Amino acid sequence: MQSAMNSASRFELRHILETSNFQQAATMAFACLLVALLSVIGSGYVLENVMRSHVREMILADVRIMHELTQSRSSQQVAELLRQRELYDRRSERHSLLLDPQGKVLTGDAAMLDIMNCIASRCPDNWRNIRSENIQIMGLVIELRDGGRYFSAYDLQPMLERTQIIPLMAGAGLFLVLLGSLVLSLRYSLRKLYRIERIHDALKRFASGDHQAFPPHNRSGDELDRLATDIYRNLERINKLMAEVKGVTSHIAHELRTPLTRLQNRLVSAAEIATGDVREALWMAADESERIQSLFRAVMRVGEVETGRCAHLFEEFPAQDLLNDLREYYLPMADERNSPLVLSVDPGCRIWGDRALLFQAMANLLDNALKYAPRNSTVTLFARHRPLFTTLGVADHGDGIPASATEQVVERFHRLHTSGDIPGNGLGLTLVKAICELHGGALRLSDNQPGLHVELQLGRAIP
Repeated sequence: MQSAMNSASRFELRHILETSNFQQAATMAFACLLVALLSVIGSGYVLENVMRSHVREMILADVRIMHELTQSRSSQQVAELLRQRELYDRRSERHSLLLDPQGKVLTGDAAMLDIMNCIASRCPDNWRNIRSENIQIMGLVIELRDGGRYFSAYDLQPMLERTQIIPLMAGAGLFLVLLGSLVLSLRYSLRKLYRIERIHDALKRFASGDHQAFPPHNRSGDELDRLATDIYRNLERINKLMAEVKGVTSHIAHELRTPLTRLQNRLVSAAEIATGDVREALWMAADESERIQSLFRAVMRVGEVETGRCAHLFEEFPAQDLLNDLREYYLPMADERNSPLVLSVDPGCRIWGDRALLFQAMANLLDNALKYAPRNSTVTLFARHRPLFTTLGVADHGDGIPASATEQVVERFHRLHTSGDIPGNGLGLTLVKAICELHGGALRLSDNQPGLHVELQLGRAIP
């Protein structure tokens, strides 16, 4: 039971109570408890009736014997026999009283005169039932042959008190059984809840980008194991399809890179010797060819990073150095827009990762910030040291990204601004996410109030 309570501490009580195992066990326990309660009440009633019937039979048997004795013996002789019976067969719950025809007590308990509730000389033959707090007397008065009266009675109270413990013990035993069943159901509910939680956690991590997160299955063959196996197969199929799509995209980009390069070179060569409108048109075609090549290079770069085929060397280095290099590289562009670049780095903050890839990721973020943030607005480059991870990021004061679009903007070729006044191919944040995942981290986009706050969570600062 202690282990069940320890496991219960990991989950909310609401989750435990909502499990089908616990609800079924609780329903059965409630039904059995109701039946047990009715059984205890009913068995008490039945036992009392059985006891009364048994006592009634004993009284009738005693009265018949007494009637037979008085046929051949006087009342004095019968009184002597009763006194001897009390000596050899004394029962505290049995009471008897013998009166002569004048109402004088010959033997027995004189206190029974009050129970008989009649004048001895004129006491009709009938049953007497007296109940009070301490006694429950059942007795029968008969008239003897010589005109006397005989009263035979039993006190049911002691007998009922001895038998009342039977249904109570049965009820207590059944209650313990029900309590044990609830504890067992709690244990199995916690086990099932724990397995469901692991499946849910795997699906959640898979949806957040960890495509190696699969639900565990223990080959037990039960319904949860079959469900986990089916989910495992479907996630593997999704991974395979995603890999095929990425592979086809990268393959197409690779195959087209060489002919596009030749095309651009020929366009440039033709533009250099052409004149007039033809020259201008050729230069425009060469620029468009360069843009297409840039797009293909970006697609190939994303594919390389996502599959881990890119060259990378993880090492530890100061975050301050990376952000200083980034600031120096983009300072001319920032000065042209009159946008100050502010560094905010925690003292001693260090990064574990590939410096070139992280520079490229931060460059994409800073490039977006300078393109989309208004002129004369501050752009902040920051690095924060946390207990379990280190964050790198960029914060601006532009229009930001709607909360409903934060998941879509990291997809390939997705752009919020489709107008041609701002250049781009919709692969910048996709590449940033791929680099972040290559480092075992996560990309987080949030509202900077106003503007956009983007950070790369890179796991532990030191491996």
